[in-house]
Amino acid sequence: MDTVKTRSRSRKIFVLSGWLLAAMAVLAGIAYGPELYGLLQLGQQVNQISQDDTRAGGAWPRPGEACIGCHGYGGNAGSQTYPHLAGQPERYLRKQLMAFASGERGDPIMTPMALSMSQRELESLVAHFSKTVPLPNTTFHADAARVARGEALVKANNCAACHGQQLEGKDVYPRLAGQGHDYLIDQLTRFKSGTRRDATGAMLAVVGALSQQDIEDLAQFIASR
Repeated sequence: MDTVKTRSRSRKIFVLSGWLLAAMAVLAGIAYGPELYGLLQLGQQVNQISQDDTRAGGAWPRPGEACIGCHGYGGNAGSQTYPHLAGQPERYLRKQLMAFASGERGDPIMTPMALSMSQRELESLVAHFSKTVPLPNTTFHADAARVARGEALVKANNCAACHGQQLEGKDVYPRLAGQGHDYLIDQLTRFKSGTRRDATGAMLAVVGALSQQDIEDLAQFIASR
């Protein structure tokens, strides 16, 4: 008999507790209804954005995330040592990644990375960086006299013929404007020594006649664009 009474009392307590919780929920809804509804909407929006982002960029982790350490967010490198990838022409990006994968170009970081990528991942990177907006190279502080000499060299060697009037890049030719100063010196020196080549031979013809000071002046002008 006592057991029946105990169970009955427990059920009453449980029912009362349920009603109390329901009442509290109603009161909370009245007091905080707009805020709770707003949070619910925000959660739905975040979920939708996440789904759209995955459809557009692919599942995480993405190949582009591995590039941030050297090339910066969106391909705008903060260091003068690494190239800016933002806004580079698609054909140029594709050609260089394939050159790293084939061994035509060698680099201790880029070669294994390019070799590890599928064609789909490679095309994803090409599409991503070609569409990102290139930002000014604000971390570089140019010397006015050297910039002027570099500009004269750019005009004398008709760099715009391949790289565009604003050195913005086109087709298989890279965007030079705002490129990292130290990276430019390194690559121009490589073209001069023959350790880096281009299929047309144009870069060797241009850089081969330049002194080291000329190369540094060119880098000053281009990095400051």
